[in-house]
Amino acid sequence: MNKDTNLQAGQPIIAQLLNYIPKDLVQQAVTGFKSDHYYKKVKTWDQLVFMVYAVLTGSSTLREVTLNLGLLSTKLSYLNLTQIPCRSSISDANTKRTSLVFGSIYIALYMKYKNFLSDSYLFLPINGEVLPSQVEVFDATTITLFKDVFKACGRMPHDGRRKGGIKAFTRITLSERVPNLIYLKSASTNDRDFLKMMDLPANTIAVFDKGFHNYKLYEQWNKTLRFYVTRLNDNAVYDVVRVRPLGDEVHSGVRKDCDIVLHYKDKKSGEIVSVAARCVTYIDPIKGEELVFLTNAFTLKSFTICLLYKNRWTIEPLYKQIKQNFEVNNFLSDSAEGIKTQIWIAMILNLIFTVISKQIKEAQDFSTMVKVAAKNTGSYVCFIKFLEDPLQAKKLAIHAKLKTSQLNLFENIEGGAFFNSE
Repeated sequence: MNKDTNLQAGQPIIAQLLNYIPKDLVQQAVTGFKSDHYYKKVKTWDQLVFMVYAVLTGSSTLREVTLNLGLLSTKLSYLNLTQIPCRSSISDANTKRTSLVFGSIYIALYMKYKNFLSDSYLFLPINGEVLPSQVEVFDATTITLFKDVFKACGRMPHDGRRKGGIKAFTRITLSERVPNLIYLKSASTNDRDFLKMMDLPANTIAVFDKGFHNYKLYEQWNKTLRFYVTRLNDNAVYDVVRVRPLGDEVHSGVRKDCDIVLHYKDKKSGEIVSVAARCVTYIDPIKGEELVFLTNAFTLKSFTICLLYKNRWTIEPLYKQIKQNFEVNNFLSDSAEGIKTQIWIAMILNLIFTVISKQIKEAQDFSTMVKVAAKNTGSYVCFIKFLEDPLQAKKLAIHAKLKTSQLNLFENIEGGAFFNSE
């Protein structure tokens, strides 16, 4: 990928970031969802720009966003904006425009940068058997809201008051750094419902926590070359069919490996249904904790199953990264669509900064990059070059400033040692 693509020092940093979002991708999403119909003042692109600025800078109100963007003055032309609309127009766009258009933009950006985001150091097979590109990690995180816009999860507090919540169900390929599938649902949504929404590609392995259990879906995956690795529930009902010999794998922490038959009650028919599976028991060498894994990958080594589940935790830093660096705690809208839109914008920004991190070969910490951009949105410094070598960029800036100051000083002097009277 060309590091200098559309990143000119003559553009403010906020415009440099927006250059990562091709206009044709936005237009395709706009056309598909007809998201500009009946909107005269705040088009989809305008809303995207406002929300990118708000989420990046941690703005707490729309008034703050409009005032700060207004100070950019002539720089608005770089953002393809002619004027800043009133707060009510932006608020209406957040409330009424479907958030799905921004979800579509995110997926389009993911597809554009997908190959670039793959980590070459993760090309080696896990335990010599499974490529990271074949592993899909699932998880969900809950974002607490200030009011009951979405139904919250958990028990009702003693005071009878409970804030709403939204749950982001995500899927990430182990060889990449950003989600390739996201569903935004109310926090009360059962995790197992996510598996129904998601189309797992054939010959891939899904890795997820035991909260996603769906035995009926496991039965379908057994027949279609789709695999899973998860934890076995304590209340699972099953029969052991065969105990596998461990051999040398006993030294890796594996204590037991057996083929089992799971039993569950079908909700519609009320009949007991059986599903073939495999159960691997592992002792954590550090904590001494016993972990029991459930899978339908019958041909893999026992320890490979353990390592696959261990990689499930790679998705946790992603949630932490998004929550710590982008504004997803204070929402600028109290509508369902506005809240979802802000989360999608945070995902888009996370993808953009992940691309930048790859471009500069991780020369800067992720949080540092975001904070520098947030505090200097109007700066004309080339963001990429500055991140690659901030000391050199600083020297050039100081040199340019001194040179300009000296020229201006001499031009204004009308006498003295530097003035030629002839």
